[in-house]
Amino acid sequence: MIIGMHHVGVVTKDADRLAGFYSDKFLAERLGEFRWGPGDTALTTRLAAAGSSGRIVMLGFATGRLELFQFEDFPERLPCRRLAVAKPGFNHVCFEVDDCAAEYARLKALGMSFPAEPLTMPAGGVFAYGRDVDGNVVEILQPPQLTAS
Repeated sequence: MIIGMHHVGVVTKDADRLAGFYSDKFLAERLGEFRWGPGDTALTTRLAAAGSSGRIVMLGFATGRLELFQFEDFPERLPCRRLAVAKPGFNHVCFEVDDCAAEYARLKALGMSFPAEPLTMPAGGVFAYGRDVDGNVVEILQPPQLTAS
């Protein structure tokens, strides 16, 4: 049985920088981190990244987590490279907010870039897309209020 989403993984060149962004602007808690080396075949096999090394930083939020991967050594020629966890995948992460306009103003004042102001959807929700310090797309979403029928 699927219980719910646990975390989203993001590859970055600087885990401390990206963790700082989410800690400062989105109030993430740094839950822990660990490093791996090329000899950690149990992990590197599962990542489809044999011979790699790096570290993982886990950030916690009230309702989910971000797992930041920083590859420090990544051999150019890997078997099954198309399956490697270091390749791009998901196109954005979304944070639920209670007041999109207020969060947009707060984050913009803190230096987060947004291409446009929040937009109200026909169903009543409000959203805005911005970018974190690595250029990843971050959505803030105030879901529509559901009315009881």
